[in-house]
Amino acid sequence: MPSEWTVRCPIWLCEMPGRAWLAIWPEDSRLQLVLYCALGLGGLTLLVMLQVMLLGEVARRRSARRQSFNDQWRPFFALCCLDDELPEPVPELPRNRQLWFLLQWNRTQLQLRGAARARMNRALAALGMDHQALALLRGRVRAKLIGLTCLRHLADPAHWEAVQPLLMNHNVIVSLAAAQTLIAMDAPRAMQLILPAAVTRPDWALPRLASLCQQAGEQAVTLPLLITLNGSEDPRRERLVALLVHGDPCHAAPWARARLEEDAAPEQLQVALRCLCELGDPRDRDRLLRAMDHSHADVRLAALKALHHQARSDDGALFLRLLGDASWWVRQTAADCLVTLPGMTPERLHALLGQVHDRYGQDALRRAIAEIRP
Repeated sequence: MPSEWTVRCPIWLCEMPGRAWLAIWPEDSRLQLVLYCALGLGGLTLLVMLQVMLLGEVARRRSARRQSFNDQWRPFFALCCLDDELPEPVPELPRNRQLWFLLQWNRTQLQLRGAARARMNRALAALGMDHQALALLRGRVRAKLIGLTCLRHLADPAHWEAVQPLLMNHNVIVSLAAAQTLIAMDAPRAMQLILPAAVTRPDWALPRLASLCQQAGEQAVTLPLLITLNGSEDPRRERLVALLVHGDPCHAAPWARARLEEDAAPEQLQVALRCLCELGDPRDRDRLLRAMDHSHADVRLAALKALHHQARSDDGALFLRLLGDASWWVRQTAADCLVTLPGMTPERLHALLGQVHDRYGQDALRRAIAEIRP
């Protein structure tokens, strides 16, 4: 007996989709392969779109939870900055939100100074989150950096032993972050470790080392740096010479004078002249005059700047001679020095302008007169 569906639906209508599919399906095997590939790419595209939508929704919800968490703790941090006692009530801090807490605490510390920072440090210790910061040092790179940032704000020498091993970490970012943290704890002691280590760490860029020296201060930098330069036999130590400009010129002066007497490499001579420039000792005048005749233009420029700091009213002939120098920078600096000499008047300057035979030197002096003595 035919079923009710067979009675209601003709056979040709039931077979119509299959016939339509056979009509459009190619018989050539290569065309079939192309069609399969197109269908596969279409399905893959749909899956990628679905994944993007799902990840976007997950990120949106996570961002909303993060914003809600920050809004909950921001007033608490504000109260911590104003009072030495821990505010009440303390919001609940789930274990899976401790990392967010430390990130928000670090962000808040960047905006504070003085007593407010000290109060925030006491609040972190009172909540026991300093132990969580120490635990992060055993994690991956991101966790280490968050923990080191927290400990740098705390600047507690009690955490020295936990941070020191990270100074020689194979990851450059982690090792430099550890160096910053050690300097915040105890700058002189830290530089005694950092500068010798820098000799064997060519991956520490010189600008980053200069930033560490500025953070530590010249009193903490000078002695360890001089010991490293004089005590190490590793030729790689020479790149640290440029850091002497961040040290105390009084202590670096003997090294600088010795380099000028030895006629060292131009890079070392420039650093030595910059040290003597900061010192401004008239006893170095003869050394500076000899350096002004050096074959390297940068050395002549450094000597010129150093001599300018102790120039006398009768030094006009020295600067006038350098207006004919082959270096553009030397000519411009010599013109500036000449214009700013003690007792120099506009009449004398215009008289000196006629004594300059080099037209580029004349242009430099005219520019200095127009800019400095209009």
